[in-house]
Amino acid sequence: MELVPTPHSPVPPPPWNELRERLLERADEIAAADPAGAAVLRALVEAWWEDQQEWNAALLQELRLHHEINNALVGVSGNAQLLLLSPMAQQPALRERLEVVLRESTRIEYAARRLRALKSAFDDGNGGHHAVARSA
Repeated sequence: MELVPTPHSPVPPPPWNELRERLLERADEIAAADPAGAAVLRALVEAWWEDQQEWNAALLQELRLHHEINNALVGVSGNAQLLLLSPMAQQPALRERLEVVLRESTRIEYAARRLRALKSAFDDGNGGHHAVARSA
């Protein structure tokens, strides 16, 4: 099977970490003039942040499916390669179908690598379980 190079992640890091920081900085700025308003803003931001972290964790779990795809793909492509080496593969119609299986396996492998790149970009951008700590 021909290996397709893993694409560089075209996905920028998630923007919500910076958004949280900017909102909390704004709350700090307005605290002197409007302590109650700043407290409400902080509470809203932190409530949103908790929801965001739960969503991030759920998405990250789904993005791990590239591993499941690759595991299944190894079995499919490995068996197709073994069948190509067997006497049955001398039949042109069967050989052609096995080659289609291998070709399509390469396409699926590439798609799974794109999922892995997306997961990495999400993880590296602190979109996953790596919450940005901020002192109050």
